[in-house]
Amino acid sequence: MKTIKYFITALSIGTIINSCSSDLNTLPNGDISGEQLNDDKTKAEKILGGIYLDLRSNGAGGTTLHSDFGIMAIKAGADLMSNDVIQSTNQHLGMFYNYDATNANNSAAEFVWTTFYARIFVINKLLDDLKNDNSTSNRAIAGQLHALRAYSYFYLIRFYANDYKDHKQDPGLPLVLTNNNQSQGLSRATVAEVYQQITKDIEESIILLGSYARSSRAQIDQRTAKAIASEIYLQTGDYTKAGKYANESRQGIALMTENDYTTTGFSNINNPEVIWGFHNTTATMSIGNYYASFFSMFDNTNRGYAGAAQIYKLIDKRLYDAIPETDYRKKVFNGSQKADYTFNGTQKNYPPYVSWKFKDPTLFEGDYIYIRASSLYYTEAEALARQGREAEARQVLYEITSQRNKAYTLSSKAGNELINEIILQKRIELWGEGYAWFDMKRLSTPLERIYPGTNHTFGRFNLAPDKFKFQIPNKEINNNPQIKQNES
Repeated sequence: MKTIKYFITALSIGTIINSCSSDLNTLPNGDISGEQLNDDKTKAEKILGGIYLDLRSNGAGGTTLHSDFGIMAIKAGADLMSNDVIQSTNQHLGMFYNYDATNANNSAAEFVWTTFYARIFVINKLLDDLKNDNSTSNRAIAGQLHALRAYSYFYLIRFYANDYKDHKQDPGLPLVLTNNNQSQGLSRATVAEVYQQITKDIEESIILLGSYARSSRAQIDQRTAKAIASEIYLQTGDYTKAGKYANESRQGIALMTENDYTTTGFSNINNPEVIWGFHNTTATMSIGNYYASFFSMFDNTNRGYAGAAQIYKLIDKRLYDAIPETDYRKKVFNGSQKADYTFNGTQKNYPPYVSWKFKDPTLFEGDYIYIRASSLYYTEAEALARQGREAEARQVLYEITSQRNKAYTLSSKAGNELINEIILQKRIELWGEGYAWFDMKRLSTPLERIYPGTNHTFGRFNLAPDKFKFQIPNKEINNNPQIKQNES
């Protein structure tokens, strides 16, 4: 058996008001013994809170590695596999940048898999317990659970299977949907079958969360579920639903100001754009390791692995050069020369192309942001463009880009040129936030890190998009005779 640490906690107004922890002994194929999970239905909200806490904690993927810290680790790792994000030296998270993470025996292949499947097992148990209770409070809990299961499978399918387009009948994932007979092990459902379940879960979530008013941005409400849905439908090519849900989710949300963007807006859950995130405190950080955290890895100004150990995160030279001088987003990156930069009263000298985007004025207690409203503008714009509604797409793109760059004018581009402009602006806006590699895979964009003047480091190579797939971790292969491995 392997042991996965699972935290049971209650969330209230974005803070943890009551918590304890227990170990869930999980059989190799994912069965959870009933007596180990609290069957008292009055504790369902606390267990749900534990899932949220687990997804931002060190050890979420069942390891003690400092690269294993939940959703933010996986988002960071995915972006390090793109053309746009560079790591200066081969240390923590380096296995993503040099693609070692895709190998079955690599720790990253294991902790990405376990982070989501371990939560899916608990979600299934809770949904089974709640299925006969239609109270208002339990409908809201069930709605969040369905959204979390959709979100989990959506990440897993994009890591461990081929892209949806042209690969619908390819092997996908084992679809574990109940708490019954999990000890039997399951074969891989097709990519299409997995996406069918993902869309079923997210649509059910949107219905169940219709009247739910959350107390914290750490919880999923209907707006969040629609944001997740928009990304799912962009992936499957249902551009009508992708655009609809993106538009509905972003309504009533103000964009970040220049001050928000260039100072500490990316470590503050009160950032007006935050749709879903997690408010970190001294108490929550004590659960995991301070250094095993996002800002330790991506805040080059802090005293963590990036700032103190100089495992810097850099922007690709080509992307930096593509940002106009009039665009204030360029201010969060260094240029082509070493430069001094002062933050939080400390001045340091930094290498070329280093990022100053993610700045945490505390010691790794900065809040985590999973989804920002900005991402929805690009989803909506691309969805509109692909429906042939190009004038509307240009207007949506203008609404956000003109806020970042006062010199920006309404685009006159059409066809693929318009879509390319949307994707470029998305890459600039969401650098380091976990979108670039998934878009490369979806759009069949190759990895190209060898070019004249490249600033890529130990991951300097090119790859075709058919290599953008993880192998199933060896532990799963060894313990589940029904599952077949991806080719290397």
